[in-house]
Amino acid sequence: MDDLSIEQRAAKLFEGDDVDKDDLRFFLSRLLQIQEDQGRDASRALLRGFGLAAVFIILTYSKLLEAELLGMKIYDISPLRLIIPVAMMLLVLRAVTVLQLSTFYRRIFDEAAGKHLPNWQASGLIPLLSPWRGPMSTHASPIRLDVNEHPGVDRLHQAMRIVDAWAGTAALAVFQIYIFVTLFRDSRIPTIAAVTSLGISLILILFVATYLWFVRLSRHPSAPSDEQGA
Repeated sequence: MDDLSIEQRAAKLFEGDDVDKDDLRFFLSRLLQIQEDQGRDASRALLRGFGLAAVFIILTYSKLLEAELLGMKIYDISPLRLIIPVAMMLLVLRAVTVLQLSTFYRRIFDEAAGKHLPNWQASGLIPLLSPWRGPMSTHASPIRLDVNEHPGVDRLHQAMRIVDAWAGTAALAVFQIYIFVTLFRDSRIPTIAAVTSLGISLILILFVATYLWFVRLSRHPSAPSDEQGA
């Protein structure tokens, strides 16, 4: 079972001609609802990341040098900035994971609707069934409604989906460069602490890259499961 692709799992779930239409519609409506929630979840993760970026800038350039934490007076809160890049990369990891999960859900939706409700798939009106909240890649369908426009519009639409899906995560990742340049130049920050924060952030970036690489491989298996078992 672990070797089955998304399409193969969907085929097993909906195989045969005795699939109840009401159950199928309920299942598809749940997929659409989950995708909508995933879009909002990805957006929230990115917004929190940008919020942390703003906090980092405020702590770097403001005159706020001391604070009271848990009843203790802290006279220099600038070292708290070391936590921000790590937290930002955790949010990037969450956003990337949610975006990929949304893609998996949409593939299941496409398999189910294409086989048992082909008119849904052919109509191109699936996007109307679910409001679009969040990155475009989490929308119910990549099909545009303005199909009669110039073919270049479609290419532009696809490019917009890619940019919209990854611009936020890429911006947060690139902002790490500014963060660590600032930290290493700040004499108040111990070098070993900055190196530790950088190391953890790089590990998280590597984890994100590895995750995306394995996801890419899973979409292009070297051989079908049936052939491997033969």
